[in-house]
Amino acid sequence: MLDRCLERIGGASTIKDVTGKIVAFGQGLSGLFVNDEVVKGSLASYAFEQMEIASYKILMAAAEHAGDQETKRVCDAILQQELTMALWLDEHAATITRSFSNAIGKE
Repeated sequence: MLDRCLERIGGASTIKDVTGKIVAFGQGLSGLFVNDEVVKGSLASYAFEQMEIASYKILMAAAEHAGDQETKRVCDAILQQELTMALWLDEHAATITRSFSNAIGKE
């Protein structure tokens, strides 16, 4: 949906490109602190969702400033999905970690 908005206005998303690079860097750093893939994946997913939330809020502000209500509407719709996913990850992180720890303890 966002690609169609960008095509419509003839632009590219530098913000999204930079965000992707930051998230990749953050995922690499997370390996320094967590050595198991399940917990590291949960951490990376949560961090990614937070970056997406920030990105869509920034894109919405830029679209509003430019008077592009369609792009703002699209970004808001996507933002709601990202907020829902971040909330789910937040609510389930402890359970996922405990389940993984219990499984490791039984090996």
